[in-house]
Amino acid sequence: MLYFKNLYSVSRSILVGMWITMRYFFRPRTIVTIQYPHATDEIPARHRGVHILETEKCIMCFQCEEACPVDCIKIEGVRGGMVEGAFQGKGALLTRFTVDYGLCIFCNWCVEPCPVDCIHLGPEYDLSSFSRFGVTRNLMTGKAYDEHDHAFVLGARDKIAAINEEAERVKREKAEAAKKKKAAAGEKTAE
Repeated sequence: MLYFKNLYSVSRSILVGMWITMRYFFRPRTIVTIQYPHATDEIPARHRGVHILETEKCIMCFQCEEACPVDCIKIEGVRGGMVEGAFQGKGALLTRFTVDYGLCIFCNWCVEPCPVDCIHLGPEYDLSSFSRFGVTRNLMTGKAYDEHDHAFVLGARDKIAAINEEAERVKREKAEAAKKKKAAAGEKTAE
């Protein structure tokens, strides 16, 4: 008896589905197919699309990079110093800010911890590319991360290393000067 009940239920489901299909086939009420790229869907207000970066607000705090559960965000830059061609942030020079959309799960975790609210998920959703490497996007330019961007980043790394070494040297000199000053003050009080 259960066999015939299940057979009836399945047959009825198939017939109802086919009836709806045939009804839309002969008398379509609305056009269901969207002719992309000539027509697009309306995007909901809370849609999580491709990231938008407001470079001038970024303080290079690395909070978004640390919050990312799949490590798809890569940030490089320097605070202080000068690197030709770098993007100016708020107190920082950004040489690289990329998102690999081959890994990104659009979870919005990178947006939440940003203290200056400079990264957002925007309305764009088209990430088509001919290769897997074309889905890595340079958020500072809004275009795919290409060989020219990579060459710039490699050149900037050397400059950033030199700037950081100079900053460390100045810091050490200040610490030694403070130590000598403290020692001299200690000798004066001992006399």
